[in-house]
Amino acid sequence: MEKAKLSDLLKALSTRERTRFREMALSPFFNKNPKITALLDFLLSFAPDFSSPKLAKELAYQAVYGPGSTFNELRINNLISDTLQLGYQLLAQLELSNRPALERELLLNPLLDRRASRHLRQNARRMKQLTRQLPSRSVQYLHQTVQEAYLLDRAELLRAPRRYNPYLQAHSDQLDLYFSCQKLRAACDMASRNRAINAGYSCQYIDTVLSWHQQPGSPLRQWPAITVYAEAYAMLTTDKEAHYRQLKVLLQGHRGLFPQEELQDLYDYLQNFCVKQINSGHTAYYREILDNYKEMLAQGLLHRQGMLTQWTYINIATAGIRLQEFKWTEWFLRTYREELDPENRENVFTYNLAALQFEQSAYHKTLQTLQDVDFSDAFYHMSAKIIQLKSYYELGEEEALLALLEASRKYIQRNRQLSAYQKKSNHHFLKAIGWLQKAKSRGRQFGSAAPELPLRSDIQALEPVNNKGWLLDKAKQLEGQQPL
Repeated sequence: MEKAKLSDLLKALSTRERTRFREMALSPFFNKNPKITALLDFLLSFAPDFSSPKLAKELAYQAVYGPGSTFNELRINNLISDTLQLGYQLLAQLELSNRPALERELLLNPLLDRRASRHLRQNARRMKQLTRQLPSRSVQYLHQTVQEAYLLDRAELLRAPRRYNPYLQAHSDQLDLYFSCQKLRAACDMASRNRAINAGYSCQYIDTVLSWHQQPGSPLRQWPAITVYAEAYAMLTTDKEAHYRQLKVLLQGHRGLFPQEELQDLYDYLQNFCVKQINSGHTAYYREILDNYKEMLAQGLLHRQGMLTQWTYINIATAGIRLQEFKWTEWFLRTYREELDPENRENVFTYNLAALQFEQSAYHKTLQTLQDVDFSDAFYHMSAKIIQLKSYYELGEEEALLALLEASRKYIQRNRQLSAYQKKSNHHFLKAIGWLQKAKSRGRQFGSAAPELPLRSDIQALEPVNNKGWLLDKAKQLEGQQPL
């Protein structure tokens, strides 16, 4: 049962949330089935990882229905399903408790249905207060003001149906703002994904929104969040540096307007712009990428579900190494090590630390670091072997290099985790470093007459190939030229 949805949900909950789950199960308002509580007690005894082989349906059945009970799979499946639904209800309740303005909005609907005028006025005022206290002034806030105006208009109709009230106009005006902001946000997301995967998304009415925003005196221009999204969209669709610079300025001045999720998306757009510039040959944008990452770290914008993803960790380390900020990069690697997913923490940390040490020309230290961990993931295993091979090459350890070269070839052939692209890219690297080592050991230059070994052009022709820049740099050195 360790792979069941219920176990997955319990694993995703914090310790406090699991305690709240049990409290909900004990409340007769939410749950009147004591078997659900018994099943939950059995499951929670395996917290926090829920990976024990004893976490099985048969054992759960005995714990709930008593030792010696005849196992009935349909019965336990139904009980598991009911417990899962209670878990979903818990998440909804937790979300509601974190959004008091929404909670008050939901309260107004039944009060309106019951024409409870005295309660309506009091709770309507409270809803307005809670809406104004929302920390952001972006999509969520505008949506809340739309609902607020709509409910206030309904309440006013009950009190004075034949008199003008300002809430219908406010509802229309706020709806325009909300639509424009949400439309721009969706348009940015579409433009970003179209660039990444050529998805072909099309955003209707976006030109109308942008035209309205550009008009002098437009109400859209009074909302900085809308201006930020308009600038992000311009950057994503034109690739002009001026829009990138302006978006950075706007974000620095108005980051407090956005909740974390929206800020993360906006900074991701900045980073994607920088990556595209780097891929176009503008390597100066590595500085922009690292500066943006530092800003995001300072603002707490890089964590997902409380952890740093391995890819973000690698990207930050790569940028730091590229810019030769070695001291800061090592500080980052060690400081944020514990914030990686425990499942791949050692692989990710060790690989990146070894990559850093290699770039510092600490080849012996690099090899020692890579000996301290057994890489369980095929990607990291092969990446580590490449760093080892490069270190052996730099140290002149020909025998060790050739032995590892052969072992790596066999690993690629037998491994089923590596994609076809990864296998080909790594295989070409092994071929090229073999050429380099052979040329180096013979003391020949590739540029000599009637060369017996591949020239730089042969390495250049390999596609795809891992670490191509390093390979070409070593080939130039063997030709007696200065490295790039």
